[in-house]
Amino acid sequence: MHEIKFTPRGERELAALPKEIQRRIQKKLRENANLPNPLVRAKPLTNLPPSTRRYRIGKYRVSFYIESNTLFIERVEIRGQAYRPG
Repeated sequence: MHEIKFTPRGERELAALPKEIQRRIQKKLRENANLPNPLVRAKPLTNLPPSTRRYRIGKYRVSFYIESNTLFIERVEIRGQAYRPG
């Protein structure tokens, strides 16, 4: 099992979402973190460090990287905004 930690930005973006969406995203993150290899459900992101991956959770995209059995959640965004710079 992998631990889940949020960067300050990831935490802010999750907190800005409606409570129901927050619960749904957290539930899916826990499910993925409990997999032997949580990357099996992730896709790599281009034009970012090679370790950066993303999960698709409904219309939301969760960007993260793994370090020492910990998923570090960097971004939580609506799909249309997730791939824009800034």
